[in-house]
Amino acid sequence: MPATTISKTIGQVTELTVIAPLKPGAAASLRQVLNALQISADSPIKKISTIHFARWVIFDNDQRLLFTSNFDGSWESYLRDFSQTTPEGMDHIFGHCDGYPAGGCRDFEAFKAYVSKFQIPTDLFYAAYPDSSVKAVLEALRVKALTDDFLRQLG
Repeated sequence: MPATTISKTIGQVTELTVIAPLKPGAAASLRQVLNALQISADSPIKKISTIHFARWVIFDNDQRLLFTSNFDGSWESYLRDFSQTTPEGMDHIFGHCDGYPAGGCRDFEAFKAYVSKFQIPTDLFYAAYPDSSVKAVLEALRVKALTDDFLRQLG
């Protein structure tokens, strides 16, 4: 059966929520991986230019992992970005979870099926700027900084 999505989209922003079971005893090691990604200046997450936010939370007495994200574009293109741009990062994280594909996220069809299996519906999804991509927001911030600098120079 092909992988399907239950993600909601508002404008061009899509959400994804996944709750996956952790392998027994994996929480401590996973926390180290997540901490390393959090403090890394070259975190693989930053390589995906469509992410508005991404969050991983270990919960339920260290038994499950919550992953939630808002991003530009479709569910499939987002997963493909992970598969092609940051496969090692995804594998380091989700490799701590039961049932993660042996081929990791490079086995794209198996990765999609895994995400689909553990994806849960979102009851409420709000996007403050549904028609603004991450790229557009960053460009607006760049223009604002240039404008602020210009105005400071004028005195």
